[in-house]
Amino acid sequence: MRHPEVLTCIASIYEPHTYLELGLHDGETFNAVRPFVKRAIGVDIKEVSLNGEIHCCTTDDFFKSFEDGVDMVFIDADHRYESAMKDLENSLSRLNNGGIILIHDIDPDRDELFDFGYCGDSYRLVDELEKREDINITTLPVYKEGLCIITKKQDTRVHRRKGDERLVS
Repeated sequence: MRHPEVLTCIASIYEPHTYLELGLHDGETFNAVRPFVKRAIGVDIKEVSLNGEIHCCTTDDFFKSFEDGVDMVFIDADHRYESAMKDLENSLSRLNNGGIILIHDIDPDRDELFDFGYCGDSYRLVDELEKREDINITTLPVYKEGLCIITKKQDTRVHRRKGDERLVS
């Protein structure tokens, strides 16, 4: 199974209002997820002709003016560690309660994929993120590049239902 199918499955479960995709490539993932969301936003440095709200700019420039909350983010832009980390931090700062972030190219299955045209060194994020106390992270060996799923700590449906006596220990 490839990442567009995984994201489609997750979007069908989460039913996110706002979906943000950083790095559109040919639009395959964006087009697969779009039917499951109300607002689809894509960001890429090259012009891509897709149905949705498309921004032709760097992710840094996009986040300078984008202040809305998002429910689901797919990070697949610049595969350098520093850029991927910045995209993650910017995405986390705009992630709505109950939201989810997915990062592609995080677990390459062979050394040839360390090329920056493929996965680059974004795989270095995993060790760093696993140490954090504010997020949950799961790395899946999806296809040859891998996929990482991130949610905020204690941000489950149960945690968000405040005042329910059944949930008080």
